[in-house]
Order: sequence, then structure tokens, then C-alpha cells
Amino acid sequence: MIQNGLIITGSEGELLSRTLAIVKTKAYKESEASLDDAQALDTLVSCFRTTEKQEQEKETHHAYLSPLRKRLVLGTLLDRAGGADRE
Repeated sequence: MIQNGLIITGSEGELLSRTLAIVKTKAYKESEASLDDAQALDTLVSCFRTTEKQEQEKETHHAYLSPLRKRLVLGTLLDRAGGADRE
């Protein structure tokens, strides 16, 4: 079987190693489960995917409200401009 892989060295390797250690420690504290590096990496990736999905849902919600918000701001500005002309 041929597998693709990524070799991380130097500061990026150290950062990943520290991050995986933090994930392992947190998983053990929360559920008393010991994770190996592959499981910790899978947990980390899953967390990022969940966060990304939540951000996309928020953006979709804000995109829906955006036209309404723009109309309200435009109406407020026009109201102010109209009030200034009356004085």
C-alpha cells in the first residue's frame, strides 16, 4: 500500500507536538481516555471542522440579515438628511 504523508520539522513540528500534547491532556482530563498521536490529531482536525461549520452557519445567518440592515441604515441616513433640509 502506498500512502501520502507530510513531514513536519523545525518550529512547525514542535508546535504540532505541543498542540497534540495539549489535546491528549485535555481529553484525558475530560474523559480519562488516553489518545495516541493519530487520535489526538483526528480530534484536533474534527474540532477545527466543527468550528469552521459553525462559522459558515453564522455567516449565512448574517448574510440573510445584511440586506435588511443595509436598508435600515440607509433609511436612517435619509431621514437625517431630510431633517437637516427642513431646518
